[in-house]
Amino acid sequence: MPISQYALKDLLQNSLLSSPVVSVSTEDLVAEAANLLPHHLETFTDSLVVVRDEKPVGIVGGVEILEGVLKNPSADFFRKTRIKEIMCTKLITLKNDATLGHLLNLWKDTGRAFAIMPNKYHGYSAISARRLLEVGMSCKTKLTVRDVSKRKILTFRKDQTIKEIIESMFENKTRKLILEGTSNFISDRIIIQKISRELNCLQCEGDFLIMKGSTFQLDGAKKVSNDTTLEEGCKLLYGMQSPYLLLSDGVVTPWDVIMSLDSEDIKHN
Repeated sequence: MPISQYALKDLLQNSLLSSPVVSVSTEDLVAEAANLLPHHLETFTDSLVVVRDEKPVGIVGGVEILEGVLKNPSADFFRKTRIKEIMCTKLITLKNDATLGHLLNLWKDTGRAFAIMPNKYHGYSAISARRLLEVGMSCKTKLTVRDVSKRKILTFRKDQTIKEIIESMFENKTRKLILEGTSNFISDRIIIQKISRELNCLQCEGDFLIMKGSTFQLDGAKKVSNDTTLEEGCKLLYGMQSPYLLLSDGVVTPWDVIMSLDSEDIKHN
């Protein structure tokens, strides 16, 4: 039967609950989230879980931080705003018998590859796009990375402002943009990392939004052939600190790969 009909606990027997959530409180300041996120975006935990009285009530990630910066590009946003004011309340909590297909349908609705599941330690474990790459690495299919690539190559220029870059990310519903004429890219993680580590949550910057793209240290995408198998593509993404594959006419992210796992052509190996 298609791999999407299998339970997650059967597909990920050894790793499903291996990534405890990283949490912040509703009363914490946004600066706390901004300082934590660069360590976790695009990892097995990806977003931060927001708790109130030790109960999960929401999530905060790159989207919430960058939206807030566009509205209020000042130290006040980070030092005076509580996480409860910006958090997303669409937190998916799964039962241990949930199928892969069920999870993918939930993620399609939220547009966000993140969920939590209760673990044996009376806490919760995170399930992210990177975790599901393990499923793709062991699947049986004739699909290639070209078959799952749904995104054209979106670029930015060195002379563009960070305001223009962030707005382009939101407009195109992407977390990454390629620097024009290169295979290097900027991401939400890179932007937030600069804000928290170099600019001390904007206490060291007069007008952050007019900074140029040339001032950011970029990551590199992996160039691959369009004929690269889906399994090999998953292995490449899984091994990258910032997973992003660059084809001749498109790009492939972990989201693109995992959303293809509901295909009838993909079987459990």
